[in-house]
Amino acid sequence: MKLFLLVLITFFTSFCVIAQQNKIDSFQQLIKIEKVDTNRVFLLWNLAQLYQDNKPDTAMILAEQAYNLSKKIKYIEGESRSVNQIANAYNRVGNYPKALEYYIRKLKIEEKRNHPENLAIAYMNIGSVYLFQEEFRKALDHTFLANKIITDEKIIRLRKYSLLNIGDIYEKYNKLDSAMEYSNLAYLAALQDGDENLTGTALNNLANICLKRNYFDLALSNYRKALPLLLKTGDDDVLCETTLGLAKIFLKINQPDSAVYYARLSFTISKIDGFLHRNLHASTLLKEYFNSKNLIDSAYKYLQEMLVVKDSINSTERIKQGQLIAFNEQVRQQELLVLKIKNETEWGQRLQYIGIGVLIPFLFLVTLYLRNKKVKPRYIEYLGLISLLMFFEYITLLLHPFVVNITNHVPLFELVVFSILAALLTRSHHRLEKWFLIRVASKKEKEDQSKNL
Repeated sequence: MKLFLLVLITFFTSFCVIAQQNKIDSFQQLIKIEKVDTNRVFLLWNLAQLYQDNKPDTAMILAEQAYNLSKKIKYIEGESRSVNQIANAYNRVGNYPKALEYYIRKLKIEEKRNHPENLAIAYMNIGSVYLFQEEFRKALDHTFLANKIITDEKIIRLRKYSLLNIGDIYEKYNKLDSAMEYSNLAYLAALQDGDENLTGTALNNLANICLKRNYFDLALSNYRKALPLLLKTGDDDVLCETTLGLAKIFLKINQPDSAVYYARLSFTISKIDGFLHRNLHASTLLKEYFNSKNLIDSAYKYLQEMLVVKDSINSTERIKQGQLIAFNEQVRQQELLVLKIKNETEWGQRLQYIGIGVLIPFLFLVTLYLRNKKVKPRYIEYLGLISLLMFFEYITLLLHPFVVNITNHVPLFELVVFSILAALLTRSHHRLEKWFLIRVASKKEKEDQSKNL
């Protein structure tokens, strides 16, 4: 069986390498002859995407070229996609602080644009970084933010990725019922779309859940179904997880030779491709196994490998950098929330100003209208005086922010300016009030004269 799988892996790997190399050669030739800068950016970030699963360092270089060219020609879509590819590469090799930095940079770009799909992708990717750092609550928060955008905007294409990510986070968080629910939904969505890579990943995630629940037969079946799909699509990252999962199962069912075979396969692929976390998990399993069998030389070899990788992942400077980026992003999100609340409050105040501004002339027009109707003059007088009073108070209200601004909040200057305004407005108010009362009095006299006739 192992020989068959080895042949299968070799065949699919060779097939994928040839197919991928043909695509890479095609893109490289197009880049050489392409003269339009936006098209060059498009080709560069697509070429970077092809390298993500097995040469993330090359993907990073290509994505940086695309980003620099996008900045030069002010191509925002190119900047956003290129930054995302750079972040993906850092995420693949386990440099999570740098991945988080670039994903947040993409998020900032997308917050200024009306492109919900890109915004959802940014949130999902930030969630993936927090997942690898085992900050599960933050991972779920960001992924559910993405899921809300996807649902609200009806972005059907991203739904399966969102379901897959939520299921994966719940599985790593050991919330297995929720993990099973979302992973099943993702698997069905991937099958419906004919997406072989996502189907393989979903099967891998379902196998992980079954393994944790000690359903070894079902886990083994799902891993074996996932294996050819991941080999066919060339997703080495998830392939490392699948082969390590197989190793864990074979250890559980007491087939150590198969366990060591798959663990070494996971170790070799992850080391070649630079997937630090995958390599750490594989080297840890191999070290523990050989140690349990008292094979000191092999155990020591993988212990050394494990320590080197762990040091690369957990260096103090990198942890500090990641904490600082996460803290800055948290502060920025808080500032955005405060700004949103402030804008909503200001909008509410503007509506009130508009409402008052409409009410005052309306009251005044009603007063003028009632002068020609059979209404007691004193009611007209009260209504007119109220509208005049509101008008002058409204002027003071509108001028208040301007006065505060020009006086720079100095109380003495505010007092002087408001005193001058009060003097001017009071004088005008009295004149208008006198004029209005005379008009009301003249109406009353006319009414009295008409009664005496």
